Amino acid sequence: MNSKRNVYLDMKTLEEAKKILFDRFGSLATPVETLDVVESKGRVLAKPAVAAISSPNFHAAAMDGIAVDAKLTFGAGEDAPVTLVPGETAYWVNTGHALPRGTNAVIMIEHLNIIDDKTVEIEAPVFPWQHVRKMGEDIVATKLLFPRGHRITAYSLGALLSGGIFRVDVYQKPKVLIIPTGSELKQWQDIEINAMKPGDVVESNSSVLGGLCEDHGACFDCHPMLRDNLDTIIKAVETAAEQDYDMICIIGGSSAGSEDYAKPVISSLGEIFVHGVTMMPGKPVMFGKVSGKPVFGIPGYPVSAIVAFEQFAGPLLLNMQKLPQKEISALPVSPSRKIASKLGQEEFVRVKIGSVDGKLMSSQLPRGAGSITTITEADGIIRIPAHVEGISENETIQAQLFKTPGRH
Repeated sequence: MNSKRNVYLDMKTLEEAKKILFDRFGSLATPVETLDVVESKGRVLAKPAVAAISSPNFHAAAMDGIAVDAKLTFGAGEDAPVTLVPGETAYWVNTGHALPRGTNAVIMIEHLNIIDDKTVEIEAPVFPWQHVRKMGEDIVATKLLFPRGHRITAYSLGALLSGGIFRVDVYQKPKVLIIPTGSELKQWQDIEINAMKPGDVVESNSSVLGGLCEDHGACFDCHPMLRDNLDTIIKAVETAAEQDYDMICIIGGSSAGSEDYAKPVISSLGEIFVHGVTMMPGKPVMFGKVSGKPVFGIPGYPVSAIVAFEQFAGPLLLNMQKLPQKEISALPVSPSRKIASKLGQEEFVRVKIGSVDGKLMSSQLPRGAGSITTITEADGIIRIPAHVEGISENETIQAQLFKTPGRH
């Protein structure tokens, strides 16, 4: 058994570690692929989207009624109605129909006096192009619809299709391999609830990180769970690095214990850039390079794993696809009681938020990095900087929101 412990010799601040990450991997970009527009929602354009056709590509009726040449209606009034003959001087149209040749306006059906099958009267004139959607009103052929780097939304799909763009060049989704490790772990499919023994732990982190990969625009595969064996984990990472994965995440084994193998795995195959970040939870996070690809050692405690992923792996996945970093909503809150904090460690404190006499107050949830419910029950987090010893009661501080307070 390897009894050597992975002591944190050179921990970095969160800002330092992020800078190292993007200095090393910020230029990585996924390849470009061509997709049908209808399959491209959420993807990022690798080339500008230029309209191939106008929309509408003909003069179209904007109302139900009759299409006319507007000058034939000039002078019409209640005392001097103008008579029109459908099929000769006027033409029945429905909304969206192309205007018949020689017409340039539509009279709404409710403004017509229908005398008989062959005669209608109007008591007010129309002006040219009234109630008409002119050719190119929305989109003109050759118009730039979206620049490179635009993230395609549901609304974008309509504009692209209307502009005659049916296939687009987009950045591929990054592909992540998640490798759960730990001899104590049990896969949920193999568990019989009544047969669980002390020490058995349900492996859930791979599902959580897989979901976070998807939230950051990536796809993922989960490797079969591995026991704490250095050679086995090395082989899994080495094989993955030779395949088409853009990122590898080893879950567990990033701490300083004697059976924490992420560091020797990465260093034996490549290079470690950061091991240990001055943040809580998530301090043991590490990352390095194997065959030019980023490999993360993600802490095994659930909350630590989430914080580590969202601070490092997630932002890098967005950057690979040219996606903007996520915008975080925040609200000013006041702690209901003092929140203590260690100097030198940036802390992510999970809180509940509620309104008391019109003032938003926060209450601290347990800080245990192994308690996943402190994330699911939290409305947000308060980030306490490393140079601050705590937050005083009723002091105002920004809380980053997970959800609208009070909603579940």
